[in-house]
Amino acid sequence: MVNIVFREPVLSKFLDSPSGEVGKYLSKKGTQIVALAKGQVGVRSGALRSSIHMRHLRDSRGQYIKVGSSKKYARLHHEGSRPHMIYPRKAKMLRFVSRGQVVYANSVRHPGTKANKYLTDPMRKIVR
Repeated sequence: MVNIVFREPVLSKFLDSPSGEVGKYLSKKGTQIVALAKGQVGVRSGALRSSIHMRHLRDSRGQYIKVGSSKKYARLHHEGSRPHMIYPRKAKMLRFVSRGQVVYANSVRHPGTKANKYLTDPMRKIVR
């Protein structure tokens, strides 16, 4: 007969500490996901790319990581949008540049945007 003895402090560090083996594994995978997401996300000003981050968290179930962005438009970029109308909020007219010309309009029909799954695509590559 074999006796197995669990030393709780060692087991706890292994499972629950960011410096334990599980925590190191999660951090490594999270860092890889962040790097791939930053490489896949569309870049106009770079604000969305620079806002992608990882948080290492713990709750009653154990450790986990969250990868994402706090930018308001991050979800629209990830999920895409349907065609929709754009109306001015505070001004009386919309002003924008189209083909080098300044255009004024009461409303604009936005064609929608294609989804860019910059978070879930890297996650599927890294976490299998």
